[in-house]
Amino acid sequence: MSEILGETDEFIEQVQHQFDNDGIWDMPALEIGLREALLKDGCHILEALLNQPNSLGSNAPDAKPHDNRSRRVQSLLGSFELSRGYYNTKSGRIFPMDKILGLTDSYSPGLAKMMCLAAGTDGSYDEAETTLRIYAGVVVPASQIKKMVSQIGPDIGQWTRTRKESRCEKVSTLYATYDGTGVPMRETETQGRKGKQPDGSSKTREVKLGSVFTSQSFDKDGIPVRDNDSTTYVAGFEKAVEFGSRIRQEARLRGMDIAERICILGDGAPWIWNIARINFPDGKQILDFYHACEHLTRLATAFFPSNNSKVLEFVDKWKKLLENDKVLKIVAEASNLLPHHGPRRKTALCEMGYFKKNAERMMYHSFRKEGYFIGSGVIEAGCKSVIGKRTKQSGMFWKVTGAQNILDVRCSIVSETYDQYWTNRRFQQLNQLKLAA
Repeated sequence: MSEILGETDEFIEQVQHQFDNDGIWDMPALEIGLREALLKDGCHILEALLNQPNSLGSNAPDAKPHDNRSRRVQSLLGSFELSRGYYNTKSGRIFPMDKILGLTDSYSPGLAKMMCLAAGTDGSYDEAETTLRIYAGVVVPASQIKKMVSQIGPDIGQWTRTRKESRCEKVSTLYATYDGTGVPMRETETQGRKGKQPDGSSKTREVKLGSVFTSQSFDKDGIPVRDNDSTTYVAGFEKAVEFGSRIRQEARLRGMDIAERICILGDGAPWIWNIARINFPDGKQILDFYHACEHLTRLATAFFPSNNSKVLEFVDKWKKLLENDKVLKIVAEASNLLPHHGPRRKTALCEMGYFKKNAERMMYHSFRKEGYFIGSGVIEAGCKSVIGKRTKQSGMFWKVTGAQNILDVRCSIVSETYDQYWTNRRFQQLNQLKLAA
């Protein structure tokens, strides 16, 4: 054992000698140095264990192994040399040891998992590299972390849509809410696309974020409470029709079929309600109260563009009507204030049409009485924390595939399905090994 722990023994001898001379412990250096020594010795132990002659154990194929081949493996303890034999099977040449260990390229499953976790949690791949170096004591270039995400992202995205979900044993009210936000893209990804630039071009592509959560209880004031750890997210760059299938599948996994009630929360964008109509036909549709209030301000401003106190007066008055299921009364009062012509009349008519079209989705007094949320704050916050924090940092310009990969990883992390994915991945790797043999 002393030979295997040579790094640690040597370090202990050095610090003891320094203490004998100085009479003081350099605690920061002691901590860092001892950790590094222990990691190196741990890596030596790992190398010795995995390079034993019978390291395949009961998983050895019923065939003659061919010459050993060596590869450098990167692990949480450091890098080591792995010598393993290969076998010719009906499926082709295989290295069973690589499958048994769950290697992805040259990375151990523990390190691969941590690489993707850092990439999906931090603000950039460079930050992920720093995080791994500081907190895990391993050095992995940002480019390799990005490459790992490009392999794991598609797999975790596919698994997410078919996973087994334990958070659906009892579902009182299930909420689905979704919205879109722009992600900065490379020029090759935006060519020919209309946007908000002065020349009509676009620098972004819209990604749609969806969230599903449940509620079974209320606070002392009768306001519904979101169930702890019940919020899951999905994200995609596809068109609304395809995204509708994505969010519906997530809702099914979360217990939509056994839910007592289903509710769709969103702003007034037509695509949101089209998805609801097709994919959640029995769901209660509620337009976010705060979006509705923003439209009240726009409506009042169209009538009193230079009188802020008047705008506030009418917004306050109409807000009370809005809270008491009297949306159409707002429209009726606005009709009496319409300018005879000009752009302000056009704006007012547009806003009035918004309230008339969504009147049934603005019955906030009734919704509150029935125990529903009336705000879509979950998805509004998600667009910032899930999408924005990871894909909208200064200087970032993405390809669609790269952004989708990192968002699939990030959604799994914030949805608390990440550990489950890696457990399933391990099971699948071992199962494939059995089939290959």
